[in-house]
Amino acid sequence: MTTAELYRTVGPYEVHSPEWHAHRRSCIGASEVAGILGVDGAYSTALEIWADKVGQAPQEDEGSEKEWLHFGQVLEPIIANEFERRAGYTVEPEGRQFVSVAHPWLGCSLDYWCFQHRQATKKQPPMYPLELKNTGSFMSHRWKEGVWLPYQIQVQVQMAVTGADQAAVAVLIGGNEFKWAMVDRNQRFIDAMMEKLERFWELVERDEMPDVTGADTKLVGVLLGKEEAGTSVALLGPWVDVDEELQSIKAEIKEKNKRKSLLEARLKKEIGVNERGVLPGGVQYTFKTIKRPGYTVQDSESRQLRRIKGGKSG
Repeated sequence: MTTAELYRTVGPYEVHSPEWHAHRRSCIGASEVAGILGVDGAYSTALEIWADKVGQAPQEDEGSEKEWLHFGQVLEPIIANEFERRAGYTVEPEGRQFVSVAHPWLGCSLDYWCFQHRQATKKQPPMYPLELKNTGSFMSHRWKEGVWLPYQIQVQVQMAVTGADQAAVAVLIGGNEFKWAMVDRNQRFIDAMMEKLERFWELVERDEMPDVTGADTKLVGVLLGKEEAGTSVALLGPWVDVDEELQSIKAEIKEKNKRKSLLEARLKKEIGVNERGVLPGGVQYTFKTIKRPGYTVQDSESRQLRRIKGGKSG
């Protein structure tokens, strides 16, 4: 199968341009798949991604550029060159977006391509997606056993779209630790992934909200909009059990918080006028004066869930 039969290309678009945003909403991107699959550590939930696709995501302040994103782009060529030096591959930048022909709701953007050095007497060597990452030292534990899972999934999507049988990942950790790895195509995973992504895209097309996670509590309140005054819905069957479990958890949290406050108060009393207290194993508790400047919170609107019994909320 030729590449023309596998994918079509669009762009390149300037990052965060209207065209870039429009393309992102038109299909599922490789970096979003881990969130849709509910993988631990993914940067977004399925609901957040769904809200973006249907145009209901809360607007971010466009004037506040995220520095980690900015420096990730600045350092891309440096990380690519270091990969080239250490891995022995040739690299080429890629600015276009790729969209699957068989699954037009799935796409990816590549940082670079990489391939083994060309020789005059040999045909064009196979080209592999090269994904470049720049992360802080606090994330180093996620790379101890190889490529972090959300990024393994990201390059599996890239391989599914482009038809590659391998992909490379290179990461700069904390500005002074470099790692790279080749990831083999996992067709069994790709087949299972495609089924779940197709079901997710059907929800997008039907404008039907996907299942929610604990991280979605605030977003659900925003997406559902204002309540219709004077209306109600019967919560039957399993919702009675949900109510009982929720109240039990709240009671446990209340007791745990009381115990937490007591232990903290005892620690503060023992430290006294000192700046810190030191445990035998070297663990320290600091007890410092912190001054926080006043600030004004911008107006926002969302719905809140509260339980009412006997005229009192709980």
